[in-house]
Amino acid sequence: MLAPSYRLINPQANRSFVFKWEPFDLTTRWHYHPELEMILFVSGKTTGVIGDVFKEFEEGDLVILGTNFPHVLQENKGFARQFPDVQPFGLIIQFTENFLGNEFFYLPEMQSVRQLLDRTKRGIRFKKPVGGQVIEKLLDMPQQPDTQKLLTLIEVLTQLAESSGTEYMTDHDYYFDYSRDEERMRKVNEYVYKCFAEKIRIADVAAVANMTETAFCRYFKARTLKNFTRFLNEIRVAYACKLLQNPNYSATDACFESGFNHLSYFNRTFKEIVKLTPRDYQRQKMSSA
Repeated sequence: MLAPSYRLINPQANRSFVFKWEPFDLTTRWHYHPELEMILFVSGKTTGVIGDVFKEFEEGDLVILGTNFPHVLQENKGFARQFPDVQPFGLIIQFTENFLGNEFFYLPEMQSVRQLLDRTKRGIRFKKPVGGQVIEKLLDMPQQPDTQKLLTLIEVLTQLAESSGTEYMTDHDYYFDYSRDEERMRKVNEYVYKCFAEKIRIADVAAVANMTETAFCRYFKARTLKNFTRFLNEIRVAYACKLLQNPNYSATDACFESGFNHLSYFNRTFKEIVKLTPRDYQRQKMSSA
């Protein structure tokens, strides 16, 4: 099997972890990333390459994969033949080990969760009677505000850490170490986060990656599942969200300070990503403050 690809997971606007409630993308390459990944299989069946083994997943399965743990979800041929119009659906939560600060999971009260995170180096599958105890909490998360999502995630991790009904998915720790691919993406990521408020040309970023523009665009899309413009816009919108939490900032201020040059394009892009207009987003944040 070829070496897995490094996958860049960029943050979501106004959230310290990534939360996805959507059909699984079953066309990705075998990959790894620094974020831990919790997957709840809500409907349908999929096949996965987890570490160096093949697994099948169905409704009600719950797994956590550790940092830099190679994996990919793929089509389950039998399910696809039987239900050709049904796309497997699930909940994916991705977070770094220090997303709540470098010391949080080392607090005495979080010792069991710290031990759980250490065990994820082998991938953990929660047996259904155990997973069922927290699935209801996970299924409530899509409707919860962001603050409650965070609290629910901590509660879920705590409950899973105290459970004994688990099984390892590989027979040894699985951690894909540093690679040239990761270094290239790290440099791109650092450059974009440093310069996102300025004018960025694809040629400039391709130069950082030491690639031609065409090669870089293919490379970036393969590893992030989005084109570079979308990635840049998501970073700019995330920064605009932070600015709009200050009542002294207008949508126009947020537009230009986050790197957009046209207010109409900013408004359209913001609504596409956040599902609210900038003004509606600011009103919502002010009303809940």
